[in-house]
Amino acid sequence: MNNLVFARIDDRLIHGQVCAAWLKTLSNVRHILCIDDRTAADPFMAEMFALLIPSHISIEVRTVEEATKILKEGLPKPTMVIVKVPHTIKRLMDNGIEFTHLNIGGMGMSAGRKKLFQNISASEEERQIFRELISRGVKVEIQIIPAQGCYDLEKVMK
Repeated sequence: MNNLVFARIDDRLIHGQVCAAWLKTLSNVRHILCIDDRTAADPFMAEMFALLIPSHISIEVRTVEEATKILKEGLPKPTMVIVKVPHTIKRLMDNGIEFTHLNIGGMGMSAGRKKLFQNISASEEERQIFRELISRGVKVEIQIIPAQGCYDLEKVMK
């Protein structure tokens, strides 16, 4: 997909690691597309996210359906896609959006989740989604911040 620079799962969406570390490393990013149905229904959160990122980067918070349309039309500028949960990536792919690479950066412990790797947790359903993504040719890697190691999820899950 043209202009897709980085796709990340991070249950906090926009926060310090994204703003300070990833946007510095991915210096060509000019737009962030946050995809989450619940967050898209909360205009306050969209406003807060806009205050956190550098002024030369635009941001939009969209539902899966809205994002599917945007992604199918093509991204006009270098974009980082951020979603909260693996299910969102699966829904996008089921809607015809293809990803070749996916970064897992933040999936904290919550009800139904067990430790997957270091501080990354996943439910059995999320693990199955990861297996499906990998079988569909998506390179899934765990990397919290650019300065830390990068781990191939397929190897971690074996």
